[in-house]
Amino acid sequence: MSHSIEASQTPEAAPRLPEKKRFPLKWPRLPLTPRQYWWVTMVLLIVVPLISFTMVEYLNYNDPWRGFSTVQVALNLVWYYLAELVFYFLRGRRSGAIKLGLIFTWGFGFVNHYLIAFRGRTLFPGDFLCLGTALNVAGGYDYRLSQRQFITLIVVVVIFLLIKFLPKEPRKKFSWKVFLPSAGLTAVFLAVFFGTSMVERLGIEPSMWTTRGNGLFLNFTVCMKYMRVEKPDTYSEETLNALGGENISDDVSVSVVDPDGTTRPVNVIVIMNESFSDLSVLPGVETNMDAMPFLRSLTENTIKGYAYSSVFGGTTANSEYEFLTGNTTAFLPAGTVPYQMYVSDGDPTLVSQMSALGYHTIAAHPYRSSGWNRPSVYSNFGFDEVYFESDFQNRTYMRGDEKTGYVTDQCDYENLIRLYEEKEEGEPLFLFNVTMQNHSGYQMSWENLPREVWLTGELENRFQTVNQYLSLIYQSDQALEYLINYFSQVEEPTMILIFGDHQPQVATNFYTDVLGEDPDTELAQKKQMVPFALWANYDIPEAEGIELSLNYLSALLMEAANLPQTGYQKFLSQLREVAPVINTVGIRDAQGNWYGENEALPADLDAAIEEYKVLLYNNIFDKADRLENFFSLIQ
Repeated sequence: MSHSIEASQTPEAAPRLPEKKRFPLKWPRLPLTPRQYWWVTMVLLIVVPLISFTMVEYLNYNDPWRGFSTVQVALNLVWYYLAELVFYFLRGRRSGAIKLGLIFTWGFGFVNHYLIAFRGRTLFPGDFLCLGTALNVAGGYDYRLSQRQFITLIVVVVIFLLIKFLPKEPRKKFSWKVFLPSAGLTAVFLAVFFGTSMVERLGIEPSMWTTRGNGLFLNFTVCMKYMRVEKPDTYSEETLNALGGENISDDVSVSVVDPDGTTRPVNVIVIMNESFSDLSVLPGVETNMDAMPFLRSLTENTIKGYAYSSVFGGTTANSEYEFLTGNTTAFLPAGTVPYQMYVSDGDPTLVSQMSALGYHTIAAHPYRSSGWNRPSVYSNFGFDEVYFESDFQNRTYMRGDEKTGYVTDQCDYENLIRLYEEKEEGEPLFLFNVTMQNHSGYQMSWENLPREVWLTGELENRFQTVNQYLSLIYQSDQALEYLINYFSQVEEPTMILIFGDHQPQVATNFYTDVLGEDPDTELAQKKQMVPFALWANYDIPEAEGIELSLNYLSALLMEAANLPQTGYQKFLSQLREVAPVINTVGIRDAQGNWYGENEALPADLDAAIEEYKVLLYNNIFDKADRLENFFSLIQ
């Protein structure tokens, strides 16, 4: 029989190639009996949280088996086992509970390790309300794995591979008989932990900066517990009326200022400069040249010194809040950000005070608007105009381009001058500016940043991130000189206040090297110091060496500008004489004695602080009965 060529080549007649044979990869599994499998998984359910706990604390520079008490270890482990329990009921498999519990708890510690490296502090519940801000600046950091991260990652992978060798476990059906007792015991623990004073009686307090002594999960949950703000014991209508009556607000009709024989009001420009600090206040820090020679040279018509911030390495919004409101964050739950939680429309601030005095109020920040909930907060505070990065003209960047760098202080100040020049002549201006040039992380790029200042002495060549930071501060100082020189030629009376929001998180071990592993309160406060300078282009009383905390700075500003003050600002000025520094690290009295956050205070100091707490509670949490004529100017 023969076939034509044409017929044999038709698609129907073409021979099919044999399909490629596929060999499915079968993972080798141990031949365990159900009883043996039960015992193995039960052992893993007990052991893996212990391993995870050790790894998480290792990631965060703790040795829990030596440095923690038995109670602290036990309270930490409860959360690890609860995580396994939750994932067991979600997945219906013991192997799934082990793997998910491990990845969840270890992942939490892995992220916290980055936060300590970038911000010098641990993770708090309030951070989850600030994810937008975190994403804004996420590109500026170095995410390469540290040795600790790499080691723990290997351990996690090994545990996952070991579990992979176990027989495949069928999913268990949901059982109310198992769920109800488990849920009941969990509910009892949560009620005791969050609803009683058990934690307080055990002497466990939230740690603001690290998890040392508590452990990550214990510290995080204790912070959750302390997010509730208790009413002060002395809080009452009688106490409020007494405090409000002692300090009555000024009437807005009071003459504003008369610096040169005219009735023109003074323009007020406030610059909170990002990470602006003087590292020479730290012991052993020497440099080849002064990083802020111009600021240091200011003496004429200048009031300057150091302010003590409540934050370190980040959480700029809290410094902003303390300045604009006079409210300290020292007595708020650890890790909370008032901009995210406590601000509401019409809250009395320096902004509303200036508006009541007839000022045109402007907020300007050369970065994205989503940071720290600022658009909503600035609206609540009552700014007339608000400008963010896209509104700044002729933008120039440092350490990168528009996507990776930050707007320079020079560019920022050029835009401030433009806003001043665009206002109506004689109209009083209040301008609040938050800069961005010096934001961490450091040493990502030296683009457009000359190497001007560096460490010398014993620290030389050890911390390149510090060298870059010092060069940034030098650039800020030069930009400040440009700004001051401009306004020194302006006819309208103008006052400029510049201060830093916090010191930088430049390198994980820089501060431990210069301050030690466990500094006392006085030494720890060195990390909180930031310079401030209040300068005017007209005659004002001069002063140097002033030290105060940021919550007092706006009252000092109003006093120096000879502007009407609220009763609250008068109270703060009196309190500053008794307790010139109040922040999250501690309190300093008039004699220079420092008290840590948990130390007992002398009776007179304690009484003054208690009055402050009463007013804070009324201002922040009891807004329906707030003393409006005390916190605001009398209309």
